[in-house]
Amino acid sequence: MEKKVYLFGKQGCGLCQGWKKKLENFNINFQYLDIENPDNLAEFTLMGLTKVPALVIGEIKFEGVRPSDITIEEIKKMIEGKNES
Repeated sequence: MEKKVYLFGKQGCGLCQGWKKKLENFNINFQYLDIENPDNLAEFTLMGLTKVPALVIGEIKFEGVRPSDITIEEIKKMIEGKNES
């Protein structure tokens, strides 16, 4: 079963926009959550996140990560659950 992908970000965050473009360019299904929206900020906090951009794939969380830090192949493997031993 495929894992859901969430991208937490905010306006004016270049890295957040970079992630949006990267995921869209590779047709990765994701939900973008702007933390300036109180509901999204609550979800961000409940997940224990503190830095944007924050990429959440299933139970795997990345914070303050650059789009160049994780390849699309690695992301696809995480979504498909193939990185688990």
